[in-house]
Amino acid sequence: MDITWEDGKKSTYTGEQLRWACPCAECRGEAGAPGRLDRVKELAAAELQIKDVQLIGQYALQIAFESGHATGLYTFSLLRHLND
Repeated sequence: MDITWEDGKKSTYTGEQLRWACPCAECRGEAGAPGRLDRVKELAAAELQIKDVQLIGQYALQIAFESGHATGLYTFSLLRHLND
């Protein structure tokens, strides 16, 4: 996935990079419990392939993966900092 930011900077993201950066509670954990991505060392190919991307308001993208996982909201701030 490619994003060209308002200041002209271009960022390129792989499905793998985005999947491992998923900010949802299932992946990151909640209430002191570790998330799924803290408990695994690898993910199946379908987990790493982007299926769809939806704009959420004016602040985030919801990325759906071939595996069906689609609960993470990737804020533009998060995306911008992934490639800094």
